[in-house]
Amino acid sequence: MNAALAAIAVAIAASVAAGCVLLEPAQTIDERDACGAKALAHLIGKSLGDAGVPAASSTVRHIRPGDAVTEDLRIERLNLYATGAGVIEMINCG
Repeated sequence: MNAALAAIAVAIAASVAAGCVLLEPAQTIDERDACGAKALAHLIGKSLGDAGVPAASSTVRHIRPGDAVTEDLRIERLNLYATGAGVIEMINCG
C-alpha cells in the first residue's frame, strides 16, 4: 500500500510540475504616472495654447483657478493646472 501511495504522490507531483510555466514578469504601471505626466514636465511655464500642449478632452483637463472639477480619480487622465492667464504651473494624473 505504501508503494501505491508513493506512486500517487509522484503522479500528483509530476502533474503539478507539468502545469507550471515560467512567466515573464508583468509590466507594471506606475499609477502615479499612468497618464504620462512626467514626460510632459517640459510644458510647465508654457501656455495652454502652445504647440505640443495636449488639447482638453475626456482624458485631458485644463484647470484654471476657480474652475469646477470632479474629484473622481482616473489615473489615466492628465491634469494641466494653469494660471488665470493660461500658463501651465503643474501637471499630474488624476
